[in-house]
Amino acid sequence: MSYIIVGNSAAGLFAIEEIRRHDTKSEIIVLTAEQEPSYSRCLITYFLAGEIPASQLYLRDVDFAARLNLTVVYGAEVTEIDSAHQIVRSADGREWHYSKLLLAMGALANKLSILGDDLPEVFTLRTMRDALAINNILEQGARKAIVIGGGLVSLKSAYALRKRGLEVTVLVSSGQILSQMLDAKAADIIQEHLRANGLRFLLETEAQAITGQNHVQGVLIAPETELDADLVIVGKGVRPNSEKLRGFGFNIGLGLQVDSYLETNISNIYAAGDITETWDFVRQKFTVNATWPNATTQGRIAGANMYGRQEVYLGSLGLNSVDFFGLSAMSAGITKLLKKEAHEDWSQTENLKMLGGLPIYRNLIWQGDVLKGFVLVGDTSQCGVLTALVKAGQPLTQTQKNLTKGKRGTLAVGMMK
Repeated sequence: MSYIIVGNSAAGLFAIEEIRRHDTKSEIIVLTAEQEPSYSRCLITYFLAGEIPASQLYLRDVDFAARLNLTVVYGAEVTEIDSAHQIVRSADGREWHYSKLLLAMGALANKLSILGDDLPEVFTLRTMRDALAINNILEQGARKAIVIGGGLVSLKSAYALRKRGLEVTVLVSSGQILSQMLDAKAADIIQEHLRANGLRFLLETEAQAITGQNHVQGVLIAPETELDADLVIVGKGVRPNSEKLRGFGFNIGLGLQVDSYLETNISNIYAAGDITETWDFVRQKFTVNATWPNATTQGRIAGANMYGRQEVYLGSLGLNSVDFFGLSAMSAGITKLLKKEAHEDWSQTENLKMLGGLPIYRNLIWQGDVLKGFVLVGDTSQCGVLTALVKAGQPLTQTQKNLTKGKRGTLAVGMMK
C-alpha cells in the first residue's frame, strides 16, 4: 500500500496516526504546501499576543516523522489528481502514485478586493507564515491596527494586537460581532467587555480602500473619513480549499462531498477537515463545520477506513470557544432562533446575572424537549454536559433538564455516548 496524505494539519495528522496504528509497514507520504511541521492554527493568535513562544505551536516532537516512518514533502502544492492512474501532481511537476489518498488541505482565508489590498502590511491570519510576518511588523514598531471583520479569527487577532499594546479598531460590516457563534445578547456582552479593555468597534462599516503608496497609511471608510493604521488584518471568514479540485470529477458543494465513511465519489480518495462538507446532525443538513475537533475526528475515521476498516462518521457539530481578557464564551449547535422557528415547537431559555463583576449569560435552544444548542458566557463549566446532551439528540427527562439548569442529577449512560 502507498498512502498519500495531502495536508499536514489536524485532519492529516490524525489520519496518519490512525493508519500507523493498523499498518506499520506501508509507505505514507505527506504532501504539504507549507514549509512547517504540523502546528496548531488555534494557537497562532496566542503566539501573536506574546502569550506563548513559536515553539509551542508545534503539535508533535521533532522525531515524529522518523518514528512513524513518514516521508514529508514540504512546499508541495497539489494541483492535479489523475484518479484513473491514481497519481497526484504538484505545481512544480512532481508526481506520486497512491493506493489510498486523503485530501485534507483545509480552508483558505477570504481576501478583500479593494484598492490597496496588496500593500505589504495587509494580512490575513491563517498560517504560521502569516503570524511570523505580522510579528515582524509589530517588532518594527507598529502602533495602530485596523481589523476588518467581526468573526472569531478577527476578534482573536484584535485581542492579540491589543495585548501587544496597539491601538486597535475593528470594522464590522453587519450590526453584530461573532454572528456565526453567538446570539445578539451574548455578542453585546462580549463587545462591551472588549471595548472596556481598549478595543474600538465600528459596526455596519465597510472598508472602502486601504490607503498608502508603498506602505499602509490608513483605511478609508467613507469618502472623507480615513482611519490611521500601520497594519491591517483581514478576517472575512474562510472557504474550503476545494476550488482547485474542480475538473477532476469530484462532487463539490459547499465543500468536498463525502459519504458516511468519508470517502469521496471517487474510489480510494477520502477527505477530512475544513475542506469537507459533512452532515450536521443538529441542523440536519450538509454543511462545512470548520473546527479543530471535527477535523481531528474526521481525520482519524478517514485514516481507519483508508486502511480497510468501515467506521461510520455520524456527523459534525458546530462548536466554538474563546476567552478574551478573562471572559470566556462557548457555543454549540444552534445558537439563535430563526423567525420561522419561533412559530413552531422551538423555544429558548435565557438567563443573565452578574458574578464578581463579570456577566454570566446562558441561552439554551430547544426543539420540544430536545436540546439543540447553547451559548455560554462567563461560566462555561457545564459545556461538557450540555454538549453531550446536544449530541445525544434525544428528549430529556426532568432529571436531565435539571442538569441544564446547574441542578444536581445524573446523566443516563446512553446520553454520554
